[in-house]
Amino acid sequence: MISQSIARKYAKGLFNVGEKNGKYREYFTEFNEVLKIFDKEDRLKKALMFPLVEVEKRKELLGDVTRMLQISSPLAALFTMLLENNRMTYLPLIKDVYGELVDEKEGRVKGAIWSAYPLEEATKNRIEKELSAKLHKEVLLTSHEDRGLIGGIKVMIRGTIIDGSVKQQLATLKENILKE
Repeated sequence: MISQSIARKYAKGLFNVGEKNGKYREYFTEFNEVLKIFDKEDRLKKALMFPLVEVEKRKELLGDVTRMLQISSPLAALFTMLLENNRMTYLPLIKDVYGELVDEKEGRVKGAIWSAYPLEEATKNRIEKELSAKLHKEVLLTSHEDRGLIGGIKVMIRGTIIDGSVKQQLATLKENILKE
Protein backbone atom coordinates (compact mmCIF):
# COMPACT_ATOMS: atom_id res chain seq x y z
CA MET A 1 0.00 0.00 0.00
CA ILE A 2 2.87 2.37 0.72
CA SER A 3 4.33 1.74 -2.73
CA GLN A 4 0.96 2.58 -4.31
CA SER A 5 0.83 5.86 -2.37
CA ILE A 6 4.39 6.76 -3.37
CA ALA A 7 3.64 5.94 -7.02
CA ARG A 8 0.47 8.04 -6.89
CA LYS A 9 2.41 11.05 -5.58
CA TYR A 10 4.92 10.97 -8.44
CA ALA A 11 2.31 10.16 -11.10
CA LYS A 12 0.06 13.01 -9.96
CA GLY A 13 2.96 15.45 -10.02
CA LEU A 14 3.83 14.58 -13.62
CA PHE A 15 0.17 14.48 -14.61
CA ASN A 16 -0.46 17.96 -13.18
CA VAL A 17 2.41 19.33 -15.25
CA GLY A 18 1.09 17.55 -18.35
CA GLU A 19 -2.42 18.76 -17.73
CA LYS A 20 -1.25 22.38 -17.44
CA ASN A 21 0.79 22.31 -20.64
CA GLY A 22 -1.60 19.99 -22.52
CA LYS A 23 0.98 17.23 -22.99
CA TYR A 24 -0.26 14.65 -20.47
CA ARG A 25 -0.99 12.16 -23.27
CA GLU A 26 2.48 12.63 -24.82
CA TYR A 27 4.12 12.01 -21.45
CA PHE A 28 2.25 8.73 -21.12
CA THR A 29 3.41 7.64 -24.57
CA GLU A 30 7.00 8.59 -23.73
CA PHE A 31 6.78 6.79 -20.39
CA ASN A 32 5.67 3.59 -22.14
CA GLU A 33 8.48 3.84 -24.68
CA VAL A 34 11.14 4.30 -22.01
CA LEU A 35 9.89 1.30 -20.02
CA LYS A 36 9.88 -0.82 -23.20
CA ILE A 37 13.52 0.10 -23.75
CA PHE A 38 14.36 -0.73 -20.12
CA ASP A 39 12.68 -4.12 -20.57
CA LYS A 40 14.70 -4.82 -23.72
CA GLU A 41 18.01 -3.54 -22.32
CA ASP A 42 18.36 -5.45 -19.06
CA ARG A 43 21.86 -4.17 -18.32
CA LEU A 44 20.70 -0.56 -18.67
CA LYS A 45 17.73 -1.24 -16.45
CA LYS A 46 19.89 -2.82 -13.75
CA ALA A 47 22.46 -0.03 -13.93
CA LEU A 48 19.77 2.62 -13.40
CA MET A 49 17.36 0.88 -11.04
CA PHE A 50 19.61 -0.81 -8.55
CA PRO A 51 21.90 1.23 -6.31
CA LEU A 52 24.99 -0.90 -7.00
CA VAL A 53 26.54 1.93 -8.97
CA GLU A 54 27.12 5.29 -7.28
CA VAL A 55 24.42 7.91 -7.78
CA GLU A 56 26.54 10.34 -9.84
CA LYS A 57 27.41 7.69 -12.41
CA ARG A 58 23.78 6.58 -12.62
CA LYS A 59 22.69 10.23 -13.06
CA GLU A 60 25.21 10.66 -15.85
CA LEU A 61 23.95 7.49 -17.55
CA LEU A 62 20.33 8.58 -17.11
CA GLY A 63 21.17 11.99 -18.60
CA ASP A 64 22.72 10.29 -21.63
CA VAL A 65 19.66 8.06 -22.04
CA THR A 66 17.16 10.93 -21.75
CA ARG A 67 19.12 13.05 -24.24
CA MET A 68 19.50 10.15 -26.68
CA LEU A 69 15.78 9.32 -26.52
CA GLN A 70 14.84 13.02 -26.53
CA ILE A 71 12.72 12.61 -23.41
CA SER A 72 10.69 15.69 -22.44
CA SER A 73 12.15 17.71 -19.57
CA PRO A 74 9.33 17.01 -17.05
CA LEU A 75 9.67 13.24 -17.58
CA ALA A 76 13.47 13.46 -17.44
CA ALA A 77 13.17 15.45 -14.19
CA LEU A 78 10.88 12.76 -12.76
CA PHE A 79 13.39 10.04 -13.64
CA THR A 80 16.22 12.05 -12.06
CA MET A 81 14.19 12.60 -8.90
CA LEU A 82 13.40 8.90 -8.67
CA LEU A 83 17.04 8.00 -9.20
CA GLU A 84 18.21 10.43 -6.49
CA ASN A 85 15.68 8.97 -4.04
CA ASN A 86 16.49 5.34 -4.99
CA ARG A 87 12.95 4.81 -6.27
CA MET A 88 13.57 3.84 -9.89
CA THR A 89 12.01 0.44 -9.21
CA TYR A 90 8.67 2.29 -8.83
CA LEU A 91 8.65 3.24 -12.54
CA PRO A 92 6.21 0.51 -13.70
CA LEU A 93 3.81 1.28 -10.86
CA ILE A 94 4.03 5.03 -11.49
CA LYS A 95 3.29 4.42 -15.18
CA ASP A 96 0.22 2.36 -14.26
CA VAL A 97 -1.10 5.05 -11.91
CA TYR A 98 -0.37 7.71 -14.53
CA GLY A 99 -2.34 5.64 -17.05
CA GLU A 100 -5.29 5.58 -14.66
CA LEU A 101 -5.12 9.38 -14.36
CA VAL A 102 -5.10 9.71 -18.16
CA ASP A 103 -8.09 7.36 -18.39
CA GLU A 104 -9.93 9.34 -15.71
CA LYS A 105 -9.25 12.61 -17.52
CA GLU A 106 -10.53 11.17 -20.79
CA GLY A 107 -13.65 9.62 -19.22
CA ARG A 108 -12.51 6.04 -19.50
CA VAL A 109 -12.06 3.18 -17.05
CA LYS A 110 -10.29 -0.12 -17.66
CA GLY A 111 -11.07 -3.45 -16.13
CA ALA A 112 -10.95 -7.19 -16.62
CA ILE A 113 -13.56 -9.81 -17.34
CA TRP A 114 -13.18 -13.53 -16.66
CA SER A 115 -15.30 -16.28 -18.11
CA ALA A 116 -15.10 -20.06 -17.99
CA TYR A 117 -14.88 -20.23 -21.77
CA PRO A 118 -13.72 -17.81 -24.46
CA LEU A 119 -16.05 -14.81 -24.49
CA GLU A 120 -17.50 -13.74 -27.82
CA GLU A 121 -16.56 -10.19 -28.80
CA ALA A 122 -20.22 -9.21 -29.18
CA THR A 123 -20.97 -10.37 -25.63
CA LYS A 124 -17.96 -8.51 -24.25
CA ASN A 125 -19.02 -5.37 -26.13
CA ARG A 126 -22.56 -5.63 -24.73
CA ILE A 127 -21.22 -5.95 -21.17
CA GLU A 128 -18.90 -2.95 -21.74
CA LYS A 129 -21.85 -0.93 -23.06
CA GLU A 130 -24.04 -1.79 -20.05
CA LEU A 131 -21.27 -0.97 -17.57
CA SER A 132 -20.51 2.26 -19.43
CA ALA A 133 -24.13 3.33 -19.01
CA LYS A 134 -24.07 2.57 -15.27
CA LEU A 135 -20.70 4.21 -14.61
CA HIS A 136 -21.18 7.13 -17.03
CA LYS A 137 -17.71 6.42 -18.45
CA GLU A 138 -16.35 4.43 -21.33
CA VAL A 139 -15.53 0.94 -20.01
CA LEU A 140 -12.78 -1.11 -21.65
CA LEU A 141 -12.46 -4.72 -20.51
CA THR A 142 -9.64 -7.19 -21.06
CA SER A 143 -10.89 -10.77 -21.45
CA HIS A 144 -9.43 -13.67 -19.48
CA GLU A 145 -10.37 -17.32 -19.39
CA ASP A 146 -10.77 -19.10 -16.02
CA ARG A 147 -12.14 -22.66 -16.24
CA GLY A 148 -12.57 -22.67 -12.44
CA LEU A 149 -15.58 -20.36 -12.73
CA ILE A 150 -17.66 -23.26 -14.14
CA GLY A 151 -19.89 -20.74 -15.98
CA GLY A 152 -20.99 -17.10 -15.89
CA ILE A 153 -18.63 -14.16 -15.65
CA LYS A 154 -16.65 -12.13 -13.17
CA VAL A 155 -15.76 -8.47 -13.80
CA MET A 156 -13.26 -6.30 -11.93
CA ILE A 157 -13.12 -2.54 -12.39
CA ARG A 158 -10.89 -0.43 -10.11
CA GLY A 159 -10.89 -2.96 -7.31
CA THR A 160 -14.66 -3.54 -7.44
CA ILE A 161 -15.61 -7.12 -8.30
CA ILE A 162 -18.93 -8.09 -9.84
CA ASP A 163 -19.04 -11.85 -9.53
CA GLY A 164 -21.82 -13.53 -11.50
CA SER A 165 -20.00 -16.82 -11.86
CA VAL A 166 -21.62 -20.18 -11.19
CA LYS A 167 -18.83 -20.90 -8.71
CA GLN A 168 -19.80 -17.80 -6.67
CA GLN A 169 -23.50 -18.57 -6.91
CA LEU A 170 -22.88 -22.10 -5.56
CA ALA A 171 -20.74 -20.70 -2.73
CA THR A 172 -23.52 -18.23 -1.81
CA LEU A 173 -26.14 -20.99 -1.96
CA LYS A 174 -24.01 -23.19 0.31
CA GLU A 175 -23.54 -20.33 2.78
CA ASN A 176 -27.29 -19.63 2.87
CA ILE A 177 -28.10 -23.33 3.45
CA LEU A 178 -25.58 -23.51 6.30
CA LYS A 179 -27.12 -20.42 7.95
CA GLU A 180 -30.55 -22.05 8.13
